[in-house]
Amino acid sequence: MTQSPTTHFQCPVLVLKVTESKILGDDLAEVLREQFLAVAVQSQAQNVILDFQTVKYLSSAGFRPLLSLHRLLRQQGGRLIFANLTPEVREIFEITRLISTRGAGPAPFEVFATVPEAVAGVYQENKE
Repeated sequence: MTQSPTTHFQCPVLVLKVTESKILGDDLAEVLREQFLAVAVQSQAQNVILDFQTVKYLSSAGFRPLLSLHRLLRQQGGRLIFANLTPEVREIFEITRLISTRGAGPAPFEVFATVPEAVAGVYQENKE
């Protein structure tokens, strides 16, 4: 009798660090989309934290891979969370209302200041 290799554990959170400093253009956006989705499916992650520490610029094409990953995770009851947003990238997400600003309504993406805080946030919510 063979069992799936993941029958004895699960991946409640997967942390991915984006290494590109500028996310722009359709070609890079498509590569990121394919890689994000492949890793999420392969790991069977319930939640994904994207570490944006090195990202200094994000064009509108860069939203596509994020929205695709968000959609996949939501279908599985999970979440996509951002961490370590630079001020420039945070401003882009705030202007487009993809993250909440003070006093604003709910937004598609959650943000934590650091990766450890994001991981703690996932585990805290899973306990409740």
